[in-house]
This record gives sequence, structure tokens and C-alpha cells, in this order.
Amino acid sequence: MVGRLAGLLGLILVMGSGTAVAQMPMEMPATEGEQRTQFRRIDQPLGVKGAVAAGGLALIGLELWWFLFSKPKSQKAESRQGIQEVTVMVDGGYDPSRVVVNAGQPVRLNFDRKDPSSCLEEVRFPDFRIAQELPLNQVTPIEFTPNKPGRYEFTCGMNMFRGIVDVQAAEGGTATAIASVPQSAHPTDQVTHHTEHLTNSTSSVEATMTSAGIQEATVTVAKGYQPKRVIVEAGYPIHLHFDRKNLSECYDQLLIPEFDVAIDLKPDQITTVEFTPAQPGEYEFMCGMKMNYGMIEVRPAKTSSSKKWFSQDSIREA
Repeated sequence: MVGRLAGLLGLILVMGSGTAVAQMPMEMPATEGEQRTQFRRIDQPLGVKGAVAAGGLALIGLELWWFLFSKPKSQKAESRQGIQEVTVMVDGGYDPSRVVVNAGQPVRLNFDRKDPSSCLEEVRFPDFRIAQELPLNQVTPIEFTPNKPGRYEFTCGMNMFRGIVDVQAAEGGTATAIASVPQSAHPTDQVTHHTEHLTNSTSSVEATMTSAGIQEATVTVAKGYQPKRVIVEAGYPIHLHFDRKNLSECYDQLLIPEFDVAIDLKPDQITTVEFTPAQPGEYEFMCGMKMNYGMIEVRPAKTSSSKKWFSQDSIREA
């Protein structure tokens, strides 16, 4: 910023000095091949000088205001039925770009997208492991519970537009009430809430069991992962086919930490990931930058299915 201001000031000084240089040819001297030139100063009117100087000062003032004094629009969330709620307009950025909430209370941000730019098709909350598509001309609610005070950033899918969730310490009696809830003391609340977010607001699919006893499902990698939840049974091999359509470098790699999977996904190709979950539970998969998430829900094996496959194994052994 300092360099820009210095350059702008130098331009104003040159233009505002009221002088210009003009090149005037002189008569040719007697000696051929020798040419001389003379420079003559031209004075500009006083009114032009003043206009140039005033315009330059105005630009400097605008630069200073923009970089030093301009602050993002801020709004404090209103509590409605125990949920802190704010509507954020998505139009050339986020308005408000700073949302103030209290720690320990559920937050619902309603993103009203009006801007058709592809950059704003998705909003991400890295600290809460949320990546949510924002359909055009629709209001998309995003819910989470911040347990600790701090500043948590949210961004567009390309990290070009940003906003802040300013989480402040709860006041007085509210803090006491929140402290009495047992789960608020656990650091895994954010991940648990994110799991609920995936369950309630994203698509899911049950893997198909093949005749060979392998569970298969296809996940399209486009605007995030679709479906974001894959349901399988414990004890059977899984083949997950990731069909990558999105060229963003965020999707260059796929991670499934609980199964020690870290594999590259090539654009416009299907990459198969194989593993066998032994225990029921919920296991996250994510992009290499840990910005987009999905969930593998492992359920206990069905009794009927288990008998079926055990009987087939017995037949093979016989």
C-alpha cells in the first residue's frame, strides 16, 4: 500500500507542478548533420493545477480510508427459540461480513445467495468442517455450535471472499446454563455436530453388495462429494469408486484417516479405494486440503446377510 501511495503522490507532484516540456526544433546550423534542440517550459493555468492537485488528494484520501479506516459490516445475532440467527446476503461478497455470536449456543446462518458467480457457489467453515453448496436465489441455513470464544473465518469456494464469525464469551446466567450441559465440556462437540449436519442436510446412499461379498458405491467429486454419506456394513470389503469431475487442486488427494488411506484422484477418471471396516461407527473422508468432507457410516452386519455369506463360504470350503 505504501508503494502505491508513493507512486500516486509522485504523479500528482509532476502533474500539479504546472509545467510540461515541449520539444521545439531550431534552425539548422551551417554544419550539415548537426542538429540542436531546445526545450521550452509551458505554464498551465492555475485552475488546471488546482483541479489536478485536488483530484490527487481525493484519491489518496480514498486509499487511506479503504485500507486503514474501512471496517467490515458487522451484525450481532438475534436469539430465537434458543438459536442465534443471522441472514447473510451473498452478493459480491458477504453482507454482513462479520457476525457476532455467543459461545456455547447454537448458531444458524441463513445464506441468501443472489450472486451467480461460480466463486460463491459454496461457502466453507474450515474450523467447523463445513462445506455447503449455496443454490442461486435460495436461502441455505447452516447450523453449528461454537464452544470457544474466538474469530472463525468462512470463505467462498475459491477463497476469494471472506467473512468472520466473532464468537464472544457468553454473558452471566447464559454461561452458567451452558456449563451445566455435560456435552459442552467435550472438545469433540464440533465434529459431532458436523456429523449431524451431514446426516440431516446431505444425500446418502447404501452400498450395493455384489455376489462376491464386496460392498460397492460411487461418489462423484464435483461440487463437494455426492453423495456425502455412504452406508456400509461392518466386516465386508468396501470398494468406493471416486469419479472426479472437479479440477480444483483441493481434490487432488483423498484422505480417509481412520483407514490410513491417502490416494491421488486424477481428473476425469474413476479411482477405486478398497478397505474393510471391522467395527461399526462413522468415519470421515476428506479432500487433501481438509476443506470438503464426507462420511462413511458403518453399521453392524445384518443377521440375514451374515448367514447368507457364511453359508456360501461353507459351500466353497466343502
